[in-house]
Amino acid sequence: MLVLLALATTAACATSTQLYSPGPSTLGAEPVTDFDRYLESVKAYVDTNLVPVDGFEREQQVLWNLPYRLAPAAGCSSGDRTGILLVHGLSDSPFVFRDLARYLADQCVEVRTLLLQGHGTRPGDMVTASAEVWREQVRNHFIALSQEVDRAFIGGFSLGGALATDYALSETGPRPAGLIAVAPAWQLNGLRDYLWLAPIADVFADFVEKEPELNPVKYESFSFNAGSQIGDVISAAQGRIVQQESSDMPLFLAATEADSVINLDYLITQFRERFTNPGNAMVIFRDTRTPWPNAQADERIRFLNSYLPDANILEFSHQSLLIAPNNELYGLGAPLQRCLEPNNISLEGCRQLPEEDLWFSAWHDTERPVYTSRLTYNPWFDDLAEAVGTFIQANESGEAP
Repeated sequence: MLVLLALATTAACATSTQLYSPGPSTLGAEPVTDFDRYLESVKAYVDTNLVPVDGFEREQQVLWNLPYRLAPAAGCSSGDRTGILLVHGLSDSPFVFRDLARYLADQCVEVRTLLLQGHGTRPGDMVTASAEVWREQVRNHFIALSQEVDRAFIGGFSLGGALATDYALSETGPRPAGLIAVAPAWQLNGLRDYLWLAPIADVFADFVEKEPELNPVKYESFSFNAGSQIGDVISAAQGRIVQQESSDMPLFLAATEADSVINLDYLITQFRERFTNPGNAMVIFRDTRTPWPNAQADERIRFLNSYLPDANILEFSHQSLLIAPNNELYGLGAPLQRCLEPNNISLEGCRQLPEEDLWFSAWHDTERPVYTSRLTYNPWFDDLAEAVGTFIQANESGEAP
């Protein structure tokens, strides 16, 4: 508590800027009666509220942060239609799903995303964001999708994975054909025992930390309200999960063993004990040089090696999982691939390192044997996307993958 209050006092002394103050408008959770009209309204909102980061054209930043709909590729059958709603993570934007969305559209799945309240514009908009609005946004968008396709799946990343889980296990609204959760925030590492303090600290200041904003599609700064709202979402999702002694909800789960954000052991336990559908699948990215514990053995779990020394990769990060190697911002050689969130080294110091001396990993606050920055892409992206596609196809036909 003393640490949080000290942080709050420090933040309160900082000079307020446009970047850290709420914008002139906010997103609500109106029913989605026309997705094209929804896109137009969100574009106007983002254009009004966006405070651009340096190094990228403002108009391009607006477009990167917008939600989108991808129709099934030309040549897909005009028969029964399958769709999926994808929900992004905390401080993130729908951009995180661009690579997976393109893959699924090619597999004849209609993909829709949404922009959660407080996201895609400036960190200051997170100061007033509400978990209850997020839940209502997800519910309204899923209802709209389910009215236009024959089978509707729901999926999410991190915070979005918890929101998707909350909806999928609820008893209100149309039931999803399946749940796809990538590194879902069912339980956090480290901060999980302190989230209840966030609403108290929020009285004293808006931000835990105000970081330089270098990423045009994700906030680096973190508000106390963001901590409070994700605590609300996690609590609700956990409540839904523990109510299920045995859930037949089809589930696809993916995570990295080195995740600094979410608690992998909790995910594995819930997957094995509560989600009992034999067609469920889980992909874990891990250092396969070490054996997997027999106590956590499950034939539905697949492992992909995350120690790739030829690519200077020690392990996979939370943020890397959904990003293809050719992604325009996070991929190999892209603007954000090198020195995004370096570990225990300054940004300038990281940028001055020879290419062979910089390794990539999850985020760490302890010294490593080599210099590292956060890995931004997934070398196994094609395998992950194919596994998601296989899961969807199996649950379209009712066959186990």
